[in-house]
Amino acid sequence: MTVRHAQRSMRHSPATKMQASVVARWVVSSLVALAMLAVGGRGAVAQSPEAAAPMSLPIPSPATGAITVVTTTTVFADMVRNVAREHADVVSIIPAGVGPEDYEPRPGDIQLLAAADLIVSNGAGLDDFLQRLLESGTGGATPQVVLGAGIPTLTTDGEPNPHFWLDPTLVAQYYVPAIVGGLSSADPAHAAEYDANGRAYVTQIEALDTRLQAIVATIPVADRKLVTFHDAFPYLARHFGFELVGVILRNVGAEPNAGDLAALVDTVKASGVKAVFGEAQFNPALAQTLAEEAGVTNVVTDLYTDSLGAAPADTYLGMMSFDIERIADALR
Repeated sequence: MTVRHAQRSMRHSPATKMQASVVARWVVSSLVALAMLAVGGRGAVAQSPEAAAPMSLPIPSPATGAITVVTTTTVFADMVRNVAREHADVVSIIPAGVGPEDYEPRPGDIQLLAAADLIVSNGAGLDDFLQRLLESGTGGATPQVVLGAGIPTLTTDGEPNPHFWLDPTLVAQYYVPAIVGGLSSADPAHAAEYDANGRAYVTQIEALDTRLQAIVATIPVADRKLVTFHDAFPYLARHFGFELVGVILRNVGAEPNAGDLAALVDTVKASGVKAVFGEAQFNPALAQTLAEEAGVTNVVTDLYTDSLGAAPADTYLGMMSFDIERIADALR
């Protein structure tokens, strides 16, 4: 997928300065707490990689007086809910099952943003449509959190790849502190609760990551190769130790040409990959065709990346667990 770098600068905003201060304090104190946890947890009993996945705690309904937070995707909405809990009514602009690459803004999106106390996006070109909506509506006056701001990027065809959240450590290190800071700035009365909820959520993410690493370890090293429908997986591959062999569709919305597909078929044949992976939000036909041409019999077309889906992929933690389990099952 071709992406455009679209991170907005908010350096001169007083709200942003307060948010940055909250994030800095949160990160430092969290690192101390995690170090203490590591020292104190040396005697813990190791769990099987097939043990139940750590799941998000049930999210209570928004309380009276809750702030309104609008996110660009359902993935980010779930993250915000886990930190805000009853203190925010969280709404995603893009519905479940739809990716940001092919999302067409609706007239009601402007009204949704106008009612927001806080807007949460990813940046790095993933949700460029947000800027156009803001220019048509609020003019950008509502405080914003850009979750991908400051994260070192991997590039795809020379442009930044925005799919940071498929590496859970980046969510724990960058996304959650940014959410805590944004909520604390928008609603200072509940800052202490956001801080505590953020810490609890990071603990869940770290527990999930430990389990997923154990699952990946059950895949023979020589078989840890991915051929995917679109380029959502560089951060996941780097973190979990997969080799990215090829991508079917580099530019979502444009059909690949015959020459590119033929070259990819040759690459897949030469690499000996055991499976081709597609995503639930895309038509599976191309992935199935590539696999057939390359002689690969295992085709997985229901991974989730840009959007949450049905249970168990209806939360960020559940989505990550579902994806890694599906990948491992196909490659073992």
